[in-house]
Amino acid sequence: MVEIPVAKNTGLRRVLGALPADIVVGLAILVGASLSVVYVHSVVVRAVFGIPLLVFLPGYAFLLVLFPHDYSDPRTARPALRTTERPRTGITFLERTVLSFGVSLALVPVFGILLLAIAPRVDSVTVVTGFGAGIAVVLVLGEYRRRQLRTTERYVFPIRSGAESVVASFTTGATLNRRLNAVLAVLILVSVVSFGYALTVPNSGEEYTSLSLVTRQSDGEYVASGYPESLSTEGNAELFVSTTNHERELTRYTVVVQLQRVETTSDSVSVVEYEELGRASQAVPPGETWVTSPELRAEMTGTGLRLVYLLYKGDVPKRPTAENAYRSTHIWVSN
Repeated sequence: MVEIPVAKNTGLRRVLGALPADIVVGLAILVGASLSVVYVHSVVVRAVFGIPLLVFLPGYAFLLVLFPHDYSDPRTARPALRTTERPRTGITFLERTVLSFGVSLALVPVFGILLLAIAPRVDSVTVVTGFGAGIAVVLVLGEYRRRQLRTTERYVFPIRSGAESVVASFTTGATLNRRLNAVLAVLILVSVVSFGYALTVPNSGEEYTSLSLVTRQSDGEYVASGYPESLSTEGNAELFVSTTNHERELTRYTVVVQLQRVETTSDSVSVVEYEELGRASQAVPPGETWVTSPELRAEMTGTGLRLVYLLYKGDVPKRPTAENAYRSTHIWVSN
C-alpha cells in the first residue's frame, strides 16, 4: 500500500488558519487584483478582482473597524421571565452588506483625491497598489479591534445564515418592505456594475505610449536636451530612447533605429537612403518606463542625415518606416 504524504501544519497554514474567513478572502482579493493588473490582459479577470476591491472591500474594512461586534438583538427573552431590553451592539449581516457598498462608493472618490495629491503619477498599477495598501491597513486594524472582544462577542462572517437572511428579506415580511428591498438591490447592482466597469475597464481614449529621446547627466538623471550633433563610426553616441507605457496593460515594444539621408523641399521631406543601426525589444508593464541605448555604429556619412527612432507594438514590418510605426521621433545629425 502506498502512503500519500500529508503536508504538515506549516507556519503559513497556522497563520491562515488563525485568520477569520473574511480576512483571508479580503487578502486574496488584494493579491489577485495586484497580480491581474500587471500580468493579466483579460478584462474579465481584472473585473473579478477589481470590482470587489473598489466597491465592496473599502466599506467592509471600514465597518469592521467601527462595528467589530457580532449583532445582538436588544430584545432578549428569558425563560419564565418577561422580555428585557438591552443595548444593541453591532449591525446585522444585511445592514453590513448594504452599507459596505454605500460606504465604498463614498470612500473611493476621497481616496482618489488623496492619491492624486501624493502620488508622483497615477495609473492602474498605482491605483491598485494604493487601494490595496490602504484596505490592508484598515483590515488589520479591524481585525485587531475584533480580537479585543470576547470570542462570543466577535463578528463572524455568516456564510449560510447570511445568505438565508438575504433571501428572507425578499420573501418574508410586509409586501412594502419586500418591494423596497428589491428596489434597493437593483440600485446597488446597477451602481456596482457601472462604477466597477468604469474603474476596471480601460478607456481607449486614455491609452497611449510616450516616446522621447534623452541624454544622461553626470548625476544619472535623464533630460530631453544636450543631444549629440554627430555620430561616431567607432562607438555609441550618448543618446537614450525613453518609452513609457500608458496602455494599461503589459506591452511588448520594439525600437528600430535608422540613420536616414533625406532631401527636403518647401513642402515635403523624402528619404533617399537609410541604414538600420540596431533594434531593441522589451515587455513593459503598465505605468513603467523603459530606457535603452541601442548601439549606433553608422557607416553612412555626409550631410542631410537624421537619426530616426521607430517604435512598434508587437511585430515589426519587413520595411520599417515612420508611416507604419506606432510612434517615431528623430534628431538631425552629421557623420
